[in-house]
Amino acid sequence: MSVMCLVFRIKETFRKETRRGATVAKIGFLIGILFLAGGIFYLFANTLTNIAEPNPTASPTTTISPSPSPTASPSPSPIFPSPSPTATPTPTPTPTLTLNVSAPSQVRMNTLLSISFIVNNPTGSTAHVVYVETNGLFADFSVQSSTHEIVGNNVINIGYVPAGAEVVSVELLSPNRPGTFSYTISLRFQEMAAPISRNLSIQVRES
Repeated sequence: MSVMCLVFRIKETFRKETRRGATVAKIGFLIGILFLAGGIFYLFANTLTNIAEPNPTASPTTTISPSPSPTASPSPSPIFPSPSPTATPTPTPTPTLTLNVSAPSQVRMNTLLSISFIVNNPTGSTAHVVYVETNGLFADFSVQSSTHEIVGNNVINIGYVPAGAEVVSVELLSPNRPGTFSYTISLRFQEMAAPISRNLSIQVRES
């Protein structure tokens, strides 16, 4: 804006006066104005330069970065004891029984005799519901006494047999007729796979 005004003033000055002395004065005035304008432009440019450039004497601004907050370590998970393996129970062995029959091979008529039934359990397991079937023995030989219960006229009830031997003793009276009497004695129990049988034969003599 000031430059335009200056140009306008110079134009007006040269247009009004045409004399030689006046012209020289005008030229001198014009040079003065130009110097004055140059000084003003220099000061203006210097001021702009100082504003644009950073002040070297100013202490640099120190940017303080916030220190990172310590990250909390995750608390360790509680350690639970591993469950101990469950012990597999040892299967109980199935009991195995054996049967032996001890009796005289011959007797006289109407004579007392003793018969033993020996049940042996060699295993460590107890056999249950154990009984002996005599299959007609007590129909011919009359029972006088017994260490175990006799059910009906055929069965000797033993009950259970633990490890070891169980002896059943029966006292009988021989029949009053001669002859050879044969029987199949069977041992049965709850855990058996098949009954155990023994043959019994007694000869009855007249005298």
